[in-house]
Amino acid sequence: MRPGAGIDIASVARVGALLERRPETLERVYTDAERRDCEGHPQRWASRWAAKEAVRKLCGGAGMPLPAFRDIEVVIGAGGAPSLRIHGTAADLSLSLSHEGDVAVAVVTGALAPATFAEVPPDLRLADRPEDAHKGTFGTVVVVGGAVGYSGAPLMSATAAARGGAGRVRLCVPEPIYAAVAAQTLEVMTHPLPAADGGLAPMAVTTLRAQHLAGASAIVLGPGVGRAPGTERAVIDLLGDLPAATVVDADGLNIAAAHGVDWRRCTQPVVLTPHPAEMGRLCAVPTAEVQAARQELAAGFARERGVVMVLKGAGTVVAAPDGRIHVSELRVVALASAGSGDVLSGLIAAMIAQGLDPFDAAVAAVFIHAEAALALQARVGRAGVLARDLLDELPAAQERTRRVLERRRPG
Repeated sequence: MRPGAGIDIASVARVGALLERRPETLERVYTDAERRDCEGHPQRWASRWAAKEAVRKLCGGAGMPLPAFRDIEVVIGAGGAPSLRIHGTAADLSLSLSHEGDVAVAVVTGALAPATFAEVPPDLRLADRPEDAHKGTFGTVVVVGGAVGYSGAPLMSATAAARGGAGRVRLCVPEPIYAAVAAQTLEVMTHPLPAADGGLAPMAVTTLRAQHLAGASAIVLGPGVGRAPGTERAVIDLLGDLPAATVVDADGLNIAAAHGVDWRRCTQPVVLTPHPAEMGRLCAVPTAEVQAARQELAAGFARERGVVMVLKGAGTVVAAPDGRIHVSELRVVALASAGSGDVLSGLIAAMIAQGLDPFDAAVAAVFIHAEAALALQARVGRAGVLARDLLDELPAAQERTRRVLERRRPG
């Protein structure tokens, strides 16, 4: 990247007054080390404030994510020279601090490498996006879900698959909600299925196999699908003979748990994406037991049942049948809203459709999903982020991640 500069000027008196009036700002803006260093020195509070603003201006001018104030740390070396750490890592930037009277000035110069809001896991992989590719290169995702009263879930899952990079996406929903869903889709191809009791009719599987599943690279089964009797029969029938790798979510999981589905008999790779309560139903244990042994339960289920398990929640666990395991270090409260899991299911399917194996697809999707939420959290706040907000953030989150991976490649 080309070098840039960020400059900020802060008033010593105004920063001091703010910190006195709102002492909680100290912990939101300054690290523990900075608070110790600045105690009793009003100019230092102001100069650190200016330095953090200067870094954010540099990032903004480069079109990069704006780190939170507390994620930017001014470090004073043994010789008194200031330097910067961003997200806990030393930044290759030059920092100049000065103050005179009531004015503190910070100047930051240098070139920031492409960055993400969170550290990209070392085992994360993404499928290539060659310049001579076409839509067929990136596969077809088919989303099967929805019921009367639950039209948003399949729509968000399908849109997430498209935003996640799938070449084509089909969305198959019960006929009573078809018009409402189709009116909200342009790039996603929406199709009606035979319905009963507001959900899928058993014969919907025949329609799916005859008209929509041929050529599918990945399937999402379950978002908003409900528990109508016909729906349960359709889901069990479809699980009995899968034509492509399938992500099972929401009531697809609840139906499978209720009917004792033997996942080892599935004809294609399966990714399960339960939240803790759904995991409890799959394992026939209370939710509290799931939360007390998340990693052990996820790994054991994956190994014994032959599935990729994505146990959602703070510290999402991804486990593969062959013993591979990945535990996300991210805890993003902005994701604690209805529908965020539907977005994740579509994103996992998109990664599979582009050529990743199901475990790698899940690891990538979990990170990008959280990265998109972190961007929203930084811009909008920790409360009030809607699942639909994630959809428009997914391309940029994936691109930031891809650029970090490209920088890691030798040579």
